[in-house]
Amino acid sequence: MRLALLLTLFLAACAGPADMFEARNVPVDQAAMRAMVSDYRARHGLGPVTISAKLTEAAERQALAMARENDISHTVAGPLPKRVEALGYDWGAIAENLGGGYRSQAAAFQGWVDSPGHEKNLRNRYATEIGFAAAVAPSARKGFFYALILGVERSAVAQR
Repeated sequence: MRLALLLTLFLAACAGPADMFEARNVPVDQAAMRAMVSDYRARHGLGPVTISAKLTEAAERQALAMARENDISHTVAGPLPKRVEALGYDWGAIAENLGGGYRSQAAAFQGWVDSPGHEKNLRNRYATEIGFAAAVAPSARKGFFYALILGVERSAVAQR
């Protein structure tokens, strides 16, 4: 009996990481996030942002990966530059704000405003485009996961 118990414990320890959480992307209001970011930037003398389909896809993948792993990490889906390059985004400047546990995208945005590092990203003077997404993993500790990517294509930087 003891041998069977020890063998079971040994095999359980060798099983590797736990299964990923069941997760899915959830609808977000892209126009509202664009307005929040643009309004905030305008108050700091910066130009508005537009929505980028490529950055939005990268944000969707990042939010979903974080939800599945129950991990708010800039590398859970790979390094940001590689993630956007894989989607054909030739970035000249790129930044990312992540969050989890917020019950709304407005709350996530306020969390970024209140965080010095994230707030600095919102004021990135080069950023002209954003991608925004959210995902949910109902059984994960954070529940909702958010990703905001701010960037500008290299060709646009060269024109400045």
